Amino acid sequence: FCFHHVSDEYDPLTMWECDWTSTSMFMQSIENLRRHGYVFISLQQAQSHLKNDWFRFKRYAVLTADDGYKSVLNILSWLEEQRIPITLFVNTKYLDGQSWSEINEEQAKRAKQNVEMLSEVCPKLYLTIDEFKKVVATPNVTIGMHGHEHLDATQESIAVFKRNVQLCQNALKDVPHTIPYFAYSWGRHNEAADKVLKEMNLIPVLVNGTDNYNNPDIIDRKAIDGKQL
Repeated sequence: FCFHHVSDEYDPLTMWECDWTSTSMFMQSIENLRRHGYVFISLQQAQSHLKNDWFRFKRYAVLTADDGYKSVLNILSWLEEQRIPITLFVNTKYLDGQSWSEINEEQAKRAKQNVEMLSEVCPKLYLTIDEFKKVVATPNVTIGMHGHEHLDATQESIAVFKRNVQLCQNALKDVPHTIPYFAYSWGRHNEAADKVLKEMNLIPVLVNGTDNYNNPDIIDRKAIDGKQL
């Protein structure tokens, strides 16, 4: 499962409504999955099951969060208490507290705010470097790649896409608990992008993309988007 923002209140300046989940709904969704017999495991364990299991006698679930938003801090302590592992797929460019993506510009325009004010908003929107260092020291957290910038792999040249992956990979190479998984922005991919990741020994991760059972080399996710699971 994939989520983005988790907070007590929805902020139209920093969040898309479809990407926001209330804190209470998030916790309720996790508990509902548990009541239905799901056991939360790491992304690496899931990949092992997908590639090696003919039969499974348990229901497994994996929790991931995209983009490196600060709101993940609202639930990390709770997840640690619950002993639930989580993988954070981060865009490394936005950890500097000064940068933002086209998504953030669109959000500002929808909220009828000047794009220039994003320089003030971004430190409140994305994890800072210091916060990121504390997050990666948390035992139940692993870090995956989401690209340096939040680019659509199907809309960029392969050279631009590969450079975007390399910048992210280089930024995370010395970060503890970083794993060789790349989550496609928007969940969009094509064969050329998949080939780049294969050459770089990275495992592709989608949102509602290729079925795991058709391609065990690609991880598929569903979004936790504010609706009860």
